[in-house]
Amino acid sequence: MIQKLRHFIRSLEKTAIPQLSINCVIFGFHDRNLQVVVNRIALEGARIVVLPGGFVGQNEDVSKAVTRIVKESTSLERIMFQQFAVFGDASRTFGKEFKAMVANMNTEERQELAWISRRFVTICYMALVNFEKIKLHPTQYLETAEWMPIEKSKALSLDHKEIVESALATLRKELPYAPIASNLLPAKFTLPDLHALTEAILGRSIDRPNFRRKILKSEQIVKVGQDDSGQRRPADLYAFRHGKRTSLIDEYKFGF
Repeated sequence: MIQKLRHFIRSLEKTAIPQLSINCVIFGFHDRNLQVVVNRIALEGARIVVLPGGFVGQNEDVSKAVTRIVKESTSLERIMFQQFAVFGDASRTFGKEFKAMVANMNTEERQELAWISRRFVTICYMALVNFEKIKLHPTQYLETAEWMPIEKSKALSLDHKEIVESALATLRKELPYAPIASNLLPAKFTLPDLHALTEAILGRSIDRPNFRRKILKSEQIVKVGQDDSGQRRPADLYAFRHGKRTSLIDEYKFGF
């Protein structure tokens, strides 16, 4: 693994903009939990868990870099991203994470690692995807690409936990106005699914009967069948009504 990383860093020194990176928060909804895509890196005593990220080439548009980085770290393509923050504290570095590994390196190896251990300013992007349609595959020097429930994001390295929190705060601000629910849910879903997603984004409990009454009254969703996957009491399935707003602006004003 360390040899792959060293080769990667050598290529960066020739092609990438120094001390500028990109990180992507890719949200999905599964088992009634809001989750994010993470990558794991195992490096001789250092186990690092990070958001998908990478570096911008000297002759590369930032927008194209985002698409390339996500494909390289997850294999995902054709995802729409939104920029939501820039993180650039002077102390922002991977030095702490690499400390144990550096102790066993020779001078040449330490010099190579120094490039990626500097202070980096990162541009942060966010995307919403349908969990059921996503298959993750790590590439390059990465050990895994996997989903992590947001409540476990404190395990992320560097300041990536704060990046996830910032992305979640952006979701909460845009929930009343943007088609967030329809991007995260499958084409057909149950009311408990929609209720759980709204609670996960807002980070608080919502009265279920009140939520059901207001959502149905809004006519944003329409019943399309029943879930007969073996449950004793099949649940009604819904879809967002074609041509209707799929944001929760009207209901949000009532205050779930």
